Amino acid sequence: MVTEKKTTKPKVKSSKKPKSKKIKNKTLKLVKSSNSSASRENPFPQGFSIPEVKPPDGFRGLSPTQALMEYGKPLMEMIPMPDDVSKANEVFGIVTTIWNYAIDEKLSTMRKPSEAEMVTLIQEKLGLDQQRAHDFFQMMVERKHFLFPDDIQPKNSPVRFIRKEVSYLISRFDYDRLNPSPEVLPPNVLDTKLVKNLNKLDQYIRQSADDDKLEKLFLKVQDGFSERFNIWLAEKGVSEHQKQFSFIAEVFLDFIYCYEHEPLLTWKDEPGKYLVEFAVDFLLRKTSLEPWEYTLAPSALRLLYRFLYEKEYLDKPPDVMIEFIDILDPHFIEHLKEQFS
Repeated sequence: MVTEKKTTKPKVKSSKKPKSKKIKNKTLKLVKSSNSSASRENPFPQGFSIPEVKPPDGFRGLSPTQALMEYGKPLMEMIPMPDDVSKANEVFGIVTTIWNYAIDEKLSTMRKPSEAEMVTLIQEKLGLDQQRAHDFFQMMVERKHFLFPDDIQPKNSPVRFIRKEVSYLISRFDYDRLNPSPEVLPPNVLDTKLVKNLNKLDQYIRQSADDDKLEKLFLKVQDGFSERFNIWLAEKGVSEHQKQFSFIAEVFLDFIYCYEHEPLLTWKDEPGKYLVEFAVDFLLRKTSLEPWEYTLAPSALRLLYRFLYEKEYLDKPPDVMIEFIDILDPHFIEHLKEQFS
């Protein structure tokens, strides 16, 4: 089982908004399905695991960060977020403030401001007139009660259950339609530098190096990987969904190298349960993507391992990993359908 504990402070980058955001560290709680209910409860092949917290019908589970992102969509659609991160967080803080105001009095011990104080705060922070601020406040309070009813939220769990407002059509992405060039693109000087840093990072992981050394080297790897992988995708002729493929691969880099795992993990490890846990738990919990974008995850991983082989980080073709991803793909899609359909 993978035990998730953050060891560095990476900056996962994305060219799309909203970006992936981190939440407090926690241990992944995974359960094995019983033989009698494996086909019904666990859509994955034998030995795979899925998160144990299941939402009621008509709802899906989110992390606290994702819940706030979903809840705050009307604000992001109404007011462009500032480029400055601190200012953007200050503006988005209004969402958290209204959320806390809307929590059932029986469940909250905090002293809440009055409605008039809330409207005044919204006026000041968002630059709205009194009527628009009042209307926005009322809409967001109603949105909280509708999307996240207090009485169905799980106890003693960070998961939030959100009502499914829309049923999405989820279908498997056809990797073959990408038709990446079969030509092997050997490493150049910059690729070799990236691989050298990756191998050094693997060594640090095995030696349990201190966090400062891990963080400094990881940031070098992260920057180098982002650049080299995007260039490789372009040279392979993979322009469709390139940004999404790159983003998902970077989140996978974060998952493998920024969290403690038992046993220890690197990109050279053979496939295992950790790959399923990344797809069905970490990726969905740590990012805010459109539902259809998650269907690209298996293809992003296929491309990633081809890249790692061509750049000579992997010593042998990643055939076993690709076969594992091929098995995972249809089951992952079924999991997405349960989440979003």
